[in-house]
This record gives sequence, C-alpha cells and structure tokens, in this order.
Amino acid sequence: MFKKTSTMHKSKVMPVQLMKKYTTLALIGAIVAGVAGLISTDAISATSLVTMQGASDFHESGLIIGHVTYEVLGADGHVKQYLQSDNLITNRGTDCAATAIFDSSDPLCATPGNFAFIAIGNGTGPAAATNTALSTVSGGEITRSTSINAGIVANGGSGTVVTLSNSGTPFTFTGLRTAGTTVTQSGLFNAASVGNMFSIRDVSVPVTNADTLAVTWTITLT
Repeated sequence: MFKKTSTMHKSKVMPVQLMKKYTTLALIGAIVAGVAGLISTDAISATSLVTMQGASDFHESGLIIGHVTYEVLGADGHVKQYLQSDNLITNRGTDCAATAIFDSSDPLCATPGNFAFIAIGNGTGPAAATNTALSTVSGGEITRSTSINAGIVANGGSGTVVTLSNSGTPFTFTGLRTAGTTVTQSGLFNAASVGNMFSIRDVSVPVTNADTLAVTWTITLT
C-alpha cells in the first residue's frame, strides 16, 4: 500500500517539472529571438547611416579659399613689415566664376576677363561680400597693378592653387601724394580699371616715402 501511494505521488510531480523545463526553454528562446531582432535592427540602421554619410561626400567640394600676404620693404631693401590673412570672396566674384565655367556670354558678370589685377586703397569702409570695388569712404583706390600671369598648380588631392603676385614689380611710394599713406584695403580685379572685384581684404599697412609693397594673392579651389 505504501509503495503504491509513492508511485502515484511521483506520477503527479513529474508533469509539473517537465512543464517548468519547457517554460524555461520557451523563455530562453524568446529572449534569444528578441536579441537577434535587435542586432538585426542595429545592423540595418548602421548600413543606412553609412549610406547617408557616403552621399554627403558629394557636397564637400566646390569651396574657394583666398589668402593674402603683404610685404613692405624700406629704401634699404630690408623688410619693414610682413602681414598675412585670409580674404573675403565677393558675390560678384562667385558670379563671375560661374559664368567663366558655364557660360562666358552670360551678362551676370558685367565685364568678363581674367582676375589678374591687384588694387590697393586707403578707404575706411568695411569690406563686405556685396562690395564691387574698394571703399571710397575717407579715401579710395590708390593704384592698381598691371596684368599678372597667374601661377596655377594642379590639384594633387588638396586643391588647385592659383597664385598672383606683383612682387616682381611692387607698388612704390614716392612723392607727397603717397608719402605717409596707410594702405587699408586690397582687392583682386579683372580689369585695369573699374571691372569686377573677385575678393577683398581690409588691412592696415603704413608706408612711407621710398617704400615698396608686394601683395601676393593665393586662391585655393577644393
């Protein structure tokens, strides 16, 4: 009688234990499936982000960066002052660049031509992208260089570099008209007079009698 009762007790306990085991396995399976789903979702998101980043690379070119240096030599030929700074590309400058590349007959650039003339002035008006000439406030344009052949270095991966400099024939300051002048602006133009201004830079370069001033403009296209 005792053994029979024991057997019946065991037969009732076993199904409950098996059920617990199946329940545990089911939970583990659900957790694994959920983790796998999360991993799959992350993988898709990562791929999407990589694709978007790759697409944005197409917008990383098309920049025009300008840099200007000024070197003042005294009558003895020694350097009296050396300055360098970035410049401001004007709206007219980008307009003319667009017409030169895509349609040189478009009237958007009033007087087409190479930007091969460096002008200096002593006006006090601030430089702005909307400027089309050097400031005439309390001064104006002092002089402008003759046409300069640009030196162009091919793009080797960091941009195409264009250099224009009047160091071979620098601006000279002699006589009462220019003695004691402070050069406050310089600009890059496409004509010997008037024309369009590609870029401009405010500066403060005092010059005295017999000084010479060499201006070097470096434009990088990336």
